[in-house]
Amino acid sequence: MNRLFFVLPLFLIFPLGFYFYFFFKHILLFFITDLSLWIKVILVIVTILFVTPATHIFGFWAVIVLHLFAFGLMTDFVVWACGKYIVHQKILMAIYQLGLIPLLCLFIVLGYGYWNMKNVHQVDYTVTTHKNIKQDYRLALITDLHFGNTMNKKELQEYCQKISDLKPDIVLLGGDIVDERSTYQEMLDAFSCLSQIDNQFGIYYVYGNHDQARYLDQPPFSLEQLQQAIEDNDIQILLDTSLRIQDDLTIVGRNDRGLGQRQSSQILLSDVHHDDFVVMLDHQPVDLKINDQLKCALQLSGHTHGGQMFPVGLISDILGFGEMNYGYRQMDYMQVIVSSGIAGWGYPLRTGSHSEYVIVDVVKQ
Repeated sequence: MNRLFFVLPLFLIFPLGFYFYFFFKHILLFFITDLSLWIKVILVIVTILFVTPATHIFGFWAVIVLHLFAFGLMTDFVVWACGKYIVHQKILMAIYQLGLIPLLCLFIVLGYGYWNMKNVHQVDYTVTTHKNIKQDYRLALITDLHFGNTMNKKELQEYCQKISDLKPDIVLLGGDIVDERSTYQEMLDAFSCLSQIDNQFGIYYVYGNHDQARYLDQPPFSLEQLQQAIEDNDIQILLDTSLRIQDDLTIVGRNDRGLGQRQSSQILLSDVHHDDFVVMLDHQPVDLKINDQLKCALQLSGHTHGGQMFPVGLISDILGFGEMNYGYRQMDYMQVIVSSGIAGWGYPLRTGSHSEYVIVDVVKQ
């Protein structure tokens, strides 16, 4: 997985550099018919400066460069395929030579991606069970907030109020509520807001791979400060442990697999009352077959963002993001729900999925 992210930028840098050299040269030739050697040298330097930052494939600049590359190639193909029809159309050829079509497409995608990120959906599921539960349960699932990246405190408070109005019995926080870009104050604000969601049986939290800000040498807050903020807001951390509610529903919370060693599902479920409706809360959608064989009733996960930027969702399994990208799946015994998350990581853009919080009604059949 890590090797792929190292090799992929090196594989991309040469075709990107080659393409954008001629892309920029094409634009210059609209204004200057004869390019001197010095201009060509400057063009090479500009191309290198333009393309090199895109080797950070999860950065915002990579989004810019890769989309412009894709739109440029599509435009070139259309012009090539329809060349004899438009070659004599001076205005169209000028628009093409100036690179305006891929640039316009890029701005449209960026605008849509920002709007789509901010447009948070409520997604509802009804899960039926033959378990002898005392009551129907409403679960609210929030994952991948990455607070501070796309949402401010006022917006989060508004969504927390909307969830409160739905009267959830249990609130589940599926990890990556904060990340390495969240400030210490943003971390405090996030858990303060989330703790205000009205509920009957509590708010429970599992770590994601980003919460502890482990991807920075000098994180904005320590693990101890993070734990203190969570606990001060009466949110219970489930760290490879389980909790029983009303003697008929058990929540099993797993430590994220990206944080090192963790207990196996077999060990975690060995002491669980199997007459209970068992909910597995795991940030990443993994161990699905194992948990199904162990007769876990429901697994709730996030992490994948549903493929935040197209076409990542189509290859999420290849990239190692999990065994399921998004949505609902009925396995032999277990039901699985993977959320795309209420926000996003890295930059405030979504083109491959939507932002959401999830309401799950567990209903006795």
